[in-house]
Amino acid sequence: MAATPESRPVSSPRELTRISDRVSFLYLERCTIHREDNAITATDESGVRYIPSATLGVLLLGPGTRVTHQAMSVLGECGAGVVWVGEHGVRYYAGGRALTRSAGLMEAQATAWANRRHRLDVAREMYRLRFPEADPAGLTRRGMLGGEGDRLRAVYRAEAARTGVRWVRREYDRGDFAAGDAPNQAVTAAAQCMYGIAHSVVVALGCNGDGTGDGDGDGDRDTVRLLTDRDGTVAGGRNYGGEVVW
Repeated sequence: MAATPESRPVSSPRELTRISDRVSFLYLERCTIHREDNAITATDESGVRYIPSATLGVLLLGPGTRVTHQAMSVLGECGAGVVWVGEHGVRYYAGGRALTRSAGLMEAQATAWANRRHRLDVAREMYRLRFPEADPAGLTRRGMLGGEGDRLRAVYRAEAARTGVRWVRREYDRGDFAAGDAPNQAVTAAAQCMYGIAHSVVVALGCNGDGTGDGDGDGDRDTVRLLTDRDGTVAGGRNYGGEVVW
């Protein structure tokens, strides 16, 4: 079976091409942009052009361009930016711009994240919001993660008993979605939908959803996972495989 974008391993930041080694930007117009292997293709009346996606800093999409989901997928994997612009790049239409015109939330987020002590304070406060009955004042990061895991496993058992769904344990293979049983696949799919919605809201508010979270983990999208973990709806995406309580 052919590999899908979801089953291919995502490159780590260390594996990506350095910004200094990339083409700063590429402007395209009046063509269809698709994907072939790890390259993007630009097709118009004159033929097909192949562009190594890993060498791009920013792709500027001008009038008359059409871009496929597969092309956006590989550009995202390679860390390339995409901006929709007017003819010859003279107007900016879209490109992940926040709805807010203020950088206040971003500045507050960066300030809290930059100080390790404050970062842990944020994690503890969010822990209190998720678990009002608990007092995390003396807990370390590892202690809070352990508490989340214990509560999550208890909820799985309770929900399985309530709904009659057979539940053995949480199993999630990032490289093979189909390897899990039906309940695990449902949990994984629902978690990814929730993370996507939360990421859209975080970015729209002008915050950073990728790498300036609460210090609750060492991966990207800390902020997104922190917010979707709220109230136990989604728990432990980084540590427990992106899990949703169903």
